[in-house]
Amino acid sequence: MDKVSYIAILMATCNGALYLREQIDSLLCQTFTNWHLYIHDDGSIDGTRDIIDSYIQAYPAKITLLDYPTQGSACRNFFSLLETVDAPYYMFCDQDDVWLPEKIEKTFGRMQALERQFPGQPVIVHSDLMLVDEALHTLDTSFIRNQQIKLEAIKTFEDYAATNTMTGCTMLFNNQTKQCTKRPYEKAIMHDAWICLSIVSQQGIVDFIDESLIKYRQHSNNTLGAQDMSKQTLGHKLKHIRRQISDNIRHYQEMNAVKRLSAIDFLKAKLRYKRY
Repeated sequence: MDKVSYIAILMATCNGALYLREQIDSLLCQTFTNWHLYIHDDGSIDGTRDIIDSYIQAYPAKITLLDYPTQGSACRNFFSLLETVDAPYYMFCDQDDVWLPEKIEKTFGRMQALERQFPGQPVIVHSDLMLVDEALHTLDTSFIRNQQIKLEAIKTFEDYAATNTMTGCTMLFNNQTKQCTKRPYEKAIMHDAWICLSIVSQQGIVDFIDESLIKYRQHSNNTLGAQDMSKQTLGHKLKHIRRQISDNIRHYQEMNAVKRLSAIDFLKAKLRYKRY
């Protein structure tokens, strides 16, 4: 094993038996092979642990199940994995997606190029996703387009008041990123946004691969997923105004916990994004 390019894949599971085999199989089919899968299961009662145990028996050199108490949420579970495992590089892995065969190879190739350009800097590489249904039938070839995310408008820390630009399962980041991630994590809404905010606040490098490298499965049990943008009518917004206000307050508190940000600057950034 080449320790210099070794990647720790961190998978948080909870009652994921229905799709877990397809996800692990897609990792085993990656063209880049210098990785190890670390799994922490958060109290599954549906056979997830049996599936994990069967893969560990078949691939003991590639998969490890970490044994420590349940964390209670996907966010805390992923952070616990990150704090437990030490590696040069990390990737987050959901339990219900499918990675395309060249996902790791392509993102790591971009990572190496950026590290040569910015030696010693924290670097995150992320990509687009393909939206699919439970049976992996394509719903949209681009999550970024589907969710109307304007990547070109998100350049500074303040700009992230508008939206998070990356999905955790697309991320590859180096150990410098882990060391620069703001602690403690109490104000984090989700692990991916928190890590991104931490790095951007310190002028770290965030780079996007404009290619869908994951089949991002949408189903009724998603912890998070794509929102149906066709429903974003005035009536829909009025109906959910209380939730929108609550979500914005939590998002502001999250950003402010990473780096001091006035409410005025937060609101200005959101308005700037809408006009972009």
